Amino acid sequence: MQLFHYHCWTDKVEEMERFYQESGFETTLRVGRYNGEMHTFNPPLNWEDFRDKDIRFRIIEMVKGQTNLTLGHGKRDMFDHIGFLVKDPEYSKVIERAKELKWKVNEGERRTFISTPWKFRIELQKRREVVTEEKHPSIQAMEIHMPFCEDPALVSSLLDFELIEQSSGKVKIRDGECTLTFCNSEKKEASLHSIMYLANQDFNKVDPVHTTLIGRTQKLNQ
Repeated sequence: MQLFHYHCWTDKVEEMERFYQESGFETTLRVGRYNGEMHTFNPPLNWEDFRDKDIRFRIIEMVKGQTNLTLGHGKRDMFDHIGFLVKDPEYSKVIERAKELKWKVNEGERRTFISTPWKFRIELQKRREVVTEEKHPSIQAMEIHMPFCEDPALVSSLLDFELIEQSSGKVKIRDGECTLTFCNSEKKEASLHSIMYLANQDFNKVDPVHTTLIGRTQKLNQ
């Protein structure tokens, strides 16, 4: 199981795309509503070609190494979901556990979404082509802030991760590939606070929706 993906909605779509392009990500897909219908505006088209056409982008997909991110137009910044690449046996077991938890499962041909009590979703993806053959960057850890309306340790039950820390303010879970940290927040919605990558160089920067991106050349000591 590989943590590879995150998605947000934002009113700063062009700024977000530019930020990640400057960080080495390649835009692979743009789909947006124009004149009442959905159209693609994929590269080699760029924002100079369509900025004045009042397009409302449903999805812009960007890829670098083992990391895939998507974003779409929203009225404000809002974290939507994270995604895991899974194999068939893993997929079946996670779906079975989600149903035992009575969490909503929306299965599709291309991907499946599981809705959590914290108003963010978990995507299960079996198509390896959503990332590249390059190893870096790969996501090693994420920190998500959210109200503890339900016990975040339930995510470890869903994913079959090890529960390594649990308190009223923080829950940390991990498997052999990645670590997820959940921090209790007074805000009503979940937010993606930070992402740590295994990368070719060290970096620390903040994207336009205020997610901190940390790159390390050494694998995270879990």
